[in-house]
Amino acid sequence: MEPHSPEQTVAVRPDHNVRQFVFAAMVVVPALLFWGLLAVVGVGLYGIVVALGEEEQCTVARIPLTGVLTTTSGGYGVLDYATAADQAVAQIVDADMDDSIVAILVDIDSPGGTPVAGDEIARALHDATKPTVAVVRDMGTSAAYWAAAGADYIIASPVSDVGSIGVTMSYTELAGANDEEGSRWVGIASGAHKDAGNPERPLTEEEQAYFQTQVDTVHEYMVSRIAEFRPILTREEYAALADGRAYLGSEAQTLKLIDGVGGIAEARVHLAQKLTVSEDLVTICAAEDTMFAGLL
Repeated sequence: MEPHSPEQTVAVRPDHNVRQFVFAAMVVVPALLFWGLLAVVGVGLYGIVVALGEEEQCTVARIPLTGVLTTTSGGYGVLDYATAADQAVAQIVDADMDDSIVAILVDIDSPGGTPVAGDEIARALHDATKPTVAVVRDMGTSAAYWAAAGADYIIASPVSDVGSIGVTMSYTELAGANDEEGSRWVGIASGAHKDAGNPERPLTEEEQAYFQTQVDTVHEYMVSRIAEFRPILTREEYAALADGRAYLGSEAQTLKLIDGVGGIAEARVHLAQKLTVSEDLVTICAAEDTMFAGLL
C-alpha cells in the first residue's frame, strides 16, 4: 500500500478530532455534571442534618422509674409494669459520663419496690457528678421515695402521693379458709423456720416476732439512708415522718420531703437556674437517646 499523500493526511485529522469532541460531549461532560450535582446535594443534606442535630441535641437525660422497683429485670417474676435498678443505675452512670449531657432527670411514677433497688438507685444519683433532679408524677412512695432522695432536688405535683417511708411484709393468711374447707396443713421442712410465713398456716408468736425484727431493721436502715442522701432534715425528723403515710405533694413540700411543686416544666426552670443557662438550652430527652445507651 502506498503511503498517504499530504493532502490525504490533512483530510483525516479533522474527522478524528470531531470524534473526540463528540465523545467528550456525550460521556465525559455528563459524568462531570452528575458527580458535581451529587456533591452539591450531599453537602446540602449534610448541612440539614447538622442543623437538625443542633436543634434537637439532648442536654438532659430523662430516666423513667415506673412501676415496681426491682433489682433486676426478673426481680419480681413476670411484671410488665416494673423498673430494674440494674438498668436505671446503668443509665444514670452512662448519662454522667456523656459529655453532651449536662444534667440528669429521673421521672418517677412508682409505688415503691424492694429496699435494695431503692438504695442502689439513690446511691447512683447521689454519686453523679452532674446536677440531678427527681420529678414525682402520680406517685413516689416507699422505695421510690428512697430512690428520689438521692437526687439534688425533688419536685412533685401538689396532688402527688409522696413519702410513705416504711416497710411491710404483710400478707393474707389462708389458714382459716382451709379449716372451713376441711383442708389440713402438713408441714415438712428442713428447719423450724423454713416454712415460716407460708399463708397456708398461722404464724407462731416466735415467727411473728422474728419477722417484726426484720421489718424494724430494714425500716431503721431506710430512714438512715434517706437522711444520709438528703440531709435537709435530721434523721430524727425523718423518723418522725416515717410512719408509712403518703403525703400529698403540697404537704410534702411543707414537711421538706420535697423541694418544689410542679412537673417537668418546673424541672426545666430549676435546671436552667442551676446551670445558669437559658431554658432553651435545657433540652430533655429519653435516656435511650444518649450516646452510651447501647451499652445497657
